[in-house]
Amino acid sequence: MNGTQQKLTWLVTGSSNGIGLALVRYILNTGDNVIATSRNPSKTPELVKEVESHLNGRWITLDISWPQDKITRTIEEADILFEGGINAIVNNATFAIAGAIEDIPEEDAKAEFDINVWGTLRVCKAILPLMRQRGRGTIVQISSLLGLVVFPALGIYSASKFALEAISEAISQETSSFGIRTLIVNLGSFRTNFLAPDAMPVHEPSEPYKAPHAVAVSLQNEHNKHGKQPGDPEKAVKIIHDAVSGRDPSLTKVLRLPLGEDCWGATMARVDQMRNDIDGCKEAACSTNHST
Repeated sequence: MNGTQQKLTWLVTGSSNGIGLALVRYILNTGDNVIATSRNPSKTPELVKEVESHLNGRWITLDISWPQDKITRTIEEADILFEGGINAIVNNATFAIAGAIEDIPEEDAKAEFDINVWGTLRVCKAILPLMRQRGRGTIVQISSLLGLVVFPALGIYSASKFALEAISEAISQETSSFGIRTLIVNLGSFRTNFLAPDAMPVHEPSEPYKAPHAVAVSLQNEHNKHGKQPGDPEKAVKIIHDAVSGRDPSLTKVLRLPLGEDCWGATMARVDQMRNDIDGCKEAACSTNHST
């Protein structure tokens, strides 16, 4: 797959809006096959009709909160929809809750991890045997700037994405010898509905975290950003497709693909901060070995 122009078959979770929908539409236009998925396709009949009006498009029901056996059966059924099976699976479905760590109830934090971590892992565990048998395939993990950098009021979401980053690195190390590639896409702020009031539940700050505390300021910044995000989804999905299809050879070997100027800048600042911390601790770190 890398470095070639062959026709691919993609499966995209969370296809009913945002980056997922933009990617599905772009894939259709390239001529590749695409299997769009959502929890409840009956809520978006016009999108299902749009995708399935193309010979290279299908739409299926897939809820990544389902038990592993049901997800595995669904992926196996999807794998035979197009000849040759699924070449690339895009784990795009996500769930975000905002608020101070202290203010977010444990059950809400667990729900976020169930989708962003365990749900994504269930999909990976379903597709890996199929890709391993064929000796090829790409797993695309849609992560975030917040999988690399932490901001106030977004800590639980970051924690789930940090966990996804670690799992994805491990999958890459464990499956590359089978011909399976893992690509982690770190998205910055793109102009989708991700920050819409009905898309991201917010736990309003308790008294200690109200303005001018950083939590309240961060929440207000995210609210103000909606509809003004600098990133263009259409440009992002083209790059993702190019990185997987091999149309951009410079991106066929990378593990992480940061997209968005804000993502690149904040990540570089994080790297510099970590380097300064680690460099400053060298003497202490190296002094802890046994003397003999």
